[in-house]
Amino acid sequence: MNDLKENFGNKIKALREQKEYSIEYLANIANIDRTYISDIEKGKRNVSLLIIEKLSKALEVNIQELFNYGE
Repeated sequence: MNDLKENFGNKIKALREQKEYSIEYLANIANIDRTYISDIEKGKRNVSLLIIEKLSKALEVNIQELFNYGE
């Protein structure tokens, strides 16, 4: 289970950095607490579908893209 959370967190961080978003900016546009996003990126959170949807919209990617770890 930790690998899944870590992989997801790494993907969120990579997409955020690719867009040159700070954690604070992503938190603001996704309407998610910045510490929650930090915990997601560290693989410390079980993320709900609602949060996944908010992140995909804020990062302007399809939800499926959030689960493409090898890319």
